[in-house]
Amino acid sequence: MTRTTSDGAQPDVILLADLPAVPGYELLSELGRGGMGVVYRARDVQRGRMVALKLIRDGALAGTQERARFRIETEAAGRMRHANIVAIYEVGEHVGRPYFAMEVVDGPSLDQYRVGRIQSTRQAAELLRTLALAVAHAHAQNVVHRDLKPANILMTSGGVPKITDFGLAKRLDSQSTALTQEGAVLGTASYMPPEQAAGHAGDIGPAADVYALGAIFYELLTDRPPFVGQTWQETIDQVLHAEPSLPSRLRSEVPVDLETICLKCLEKEPARRYASAAGLADDLDRFLSGKPITAVPLGPVERLARFAARDAYQLVGEVGRGSRSVVYRAMSGPLQEPIAVKLFQGVSCTREQWEAQLQRHAESWVGLAHPHIVPIQRAGWWDGTPYMVMPFIPHGSLADRLAAQPIPVREALRLVEQLAETVSYLHRQGVVHGNLKPSNVLFAADGIPRISDCRLVGHCFEKALETAGLAYLPPELAGDPVGQLRPYTDIYALGAILYELLANRPPFTAATVAEMLEIVRSHEPLPPSRFNPQATPELDALCRRCLHKDPWCRYARAYNLMRRVRDLQDKMG
Repeated sequence: MTRTTSDGAQPDVILLADLPAVPGYELLSELGRGGMGVVYRARDVQRGRMVALKLIRDGALAGTQERARFRIETEAAGRMRHANIVAIYEVGEHVGRPYFAMEVVDGPSLDQYRVGRIQSTRQAAELLRTLALAVAHAHAQNVVHRDLKPANILMTSGGVPKITDFGLAKRLDSQSTALTQEGAVLGTASYMPPEQAAGHAGDIGPAADVYALGAIFYELLTDRPPFVGQTWQETIDQVLHAEPSLPSRLRSEVPVDLETICLKCLEKEPARRYASAAGLADDLDRFLSGKPITAVPLGPVERLARFAARDAYQLVGEVGRGSRSVVYRAMSGPLQEPIAVKLFQGVSCTREQWEAQLQRHAESWVGLAHPHIVPIQRAGWWDGTPYMVMPFIPHGSLADRLAAQPIPVREALRLVEQLAETVSYLHRQGVVHGNLKPSNVLFAADGIPRISDCRLVGHCFEKALETAGLAYLPPELAGDPVGQLRPYTDIYALGAILYELLANRPPFTAATVAEMLEIVRSHEPLPPSRFNPQATPELDALCRRCLHKDPWCRYARAYNLMRRVRDLQDKMG
């Protein structure tokens, strides 16, 4: 006779003589064992039926607490009279060893049942509705399961689920939680709610089972639990502090309504979950009947705010957006320091690629200490999207100023001189900005421009080109927008910025990305003096040199450009 182990190890050989004797039952084989009890397949001699007989482990050696827990499980399970909860037939004790006989389910657990099966999202919803109704019955009997998971759901040969193992059950009408000390964490990490993971035994109620049902539903929809770490503690940390990935990102065919139902169950705050398991079952029934569900999905900004809050950032509002990023104003930490959070969109890289890119640039950017460079305080990954955190610069960007009114020539030259000085510093540190454009030039209260948003992200945006940004991309990168950056890349961008300051328009415009790339590669810009009579031939020549198609014909260094701009200002008197 053999016993199959749950870890895939070689089955142990169990002799009939090794099986315990219980009056009225003929024990046939061991079905399984857990931390508190052993379950045997047995025959009820008097009634002639097969049962599953559970005995406390190490009966004579079991302590007071083990016996009390076994009693609570027996009493909790004994209250149930539901088709989807394993039925208890008899409770007894033999030679000081408590036991109870229950319905035997000739089928695997849900986690084993799903192996090799392709389950539709509708089938998943139907299964969870059945489980939710069974859990609602348990709650009506003042019992909280506290350990709902696929391994504790048995499937009959006809595919009917039955909840079992009330070993961690909490009775709401007694002091059963006295056995669970405050701070003790009991249960299975991937399926327990935050209040249980934090060891707050007194806070655990029916909402804990609603959360566990949501975790089971998440796995039914995506084939993985909502939180899985490399270690038990890492999983607990995720349960406490992380937000689950959207199921639709892991399985595209997951309907929005089912995703909304699932995520409502997985809310960190118990009060934000369904008020009851019956309410969850009702919403699933509404979905299955084609009716509108009651749960309301989180908007993208509210979901983003939750991720930000996990890192102690409070989003205040949006301050700007482009085709590949959105910038939010936020407050940081207990001192409520104003910051800017830039969230990138349309990324074509994975989290691993993004983090590798950050690592490659970290050493060079950490060493930068220039008052006119906006530092990157933090970078990371929220909800499938990379982000960066920077100080908040409150007086808008150069793009805002260009949109408002033309900028006088003298002011334009002074501005480009300041930018060239900052870029010269970057180049001396071995750093190429690679993303200079008016929207990345910010102004503080002193009016001095700050340069932000270096081309840190590299290849992450190869599928997110925008025509406006391409006006500042040099022709050698027009055929390879993610190619190697050189100092002359920034010289070209400074020339394009000066051109726009003088002409009140960028050097090139086009309706589509393809047209813009072709124009940048093959066309020469009209001189700024064609659009601004105050632009002198010297300024036309300066722009022409910066915007030369051959990078080696541009200014060799940003410092040389800065000196030339300064000379022109001196000539103007």
